[in-house]
Amino acid sequence: MDNAAQLISEEDRQLLRRVSDLLEEVMETIEIAQNPEIMREIEEARQDAREGRVRDYSELREELRKTGKIRVKDN
Repeated sequence: MDNAAQLISEEDRQLLRRVSDLLEEVMETIEIAQNPEIMREIEEARQDAREGRVRDYSELREELRKTGKIRVKDN
């Protein structure tokens, strides 16, 4: 093992990977926050939820099955 590899412990490497992942998530969040179209869609979705214009997964699945848009296997 060379000297550079010995300077950073495995714990430090894991921490650096975690920090890198978190920074990537922050950058993605900033990109979304700066996109007016996406932010408008998010606000519309929140408004739909507040006003009860939502369905749960089983309702959506049943509606799609009835219209023939999906086929559902019976378990």
